Amino acid sequence: MIDPTTYEPIESAAIDTDPFLTAAERVYRTILRKIIQGEFPPGSRLPRRKLAEMTGVSQIPVLEALKRLEQDGLVEYRPRCGCIVAIPTIHRILDMYALREAVECQVARILSQQITEEQVQQFLENATALDTVLYSSEKEGYVSDLHYRFHIQLAEATGYESLVSLLRKANFLWLLWQGIHSKREHRVQSKDSHVKLVKSISEGDPQYAEEAMRNHILEAKEPLLKDYTQPNA
Repeated sequence: MIDPTTYEPIESAAIDTDPFLTAAERVYRTILRKIIQGEFPPGSRLPRRKLAEMTGVSQIPVLEALKRLEQDGLVEYRPRCGCIVAIPTIHRILDMYALREAVECQVARILSQQITEEQVQQFLENATALDTVLYSSEKEGYVSDLHYRFHIQLAEATGYESLVSLLRKANFLWLLWQGIHSKREHRVQSKDSHVKLVKSISEGDPQYAEEAMRNHILEAKEPLLKDYTQPNA
């Protein structure tokens, strides 16, 4: 459970104090945090020299970190401009949700066949907390992080790291796009959406679990697409 009074954003903890992190990993986490928190908004230039000065390393770890962020889809290279924070488009949002649907529907199918009663109770507790929190400008970062961690934990429970890795990539993009349009004063999904999802997975029917997850994802997709097709709404 994430306590909003002690909340730290994703990937931010111990980035400077962990002695086992490489320089490139520390730089990667630092830039990632600043992108997701909006300190480096979409379209921002990411000059290697300035990033090296900011993080206290040479340009080589910075280059490695930028290449990894480019693989994550959070950074893009443009001729005569260099690396910039990725700019959202309708196509990219659709692409991200296609990946989420493929991965998370498979997660739901696998979990429906192996989830334990203890896991069900833990996921229901987390889902209840997530469904209770209102999406507001004051709590947007906390709620987005809670949502991210809930879905990642479902993927982790399958035991398949490839699913976790792919979902983490998709959700980094979700956090970026969600953060840009974070002025909603309402939930983007229906009441008890995540609780109903966990209960569907716990039924033990792979097809039913997959369909519940697909509907859950589509329910979140439409408001985000609306934000980008109607920017003044």
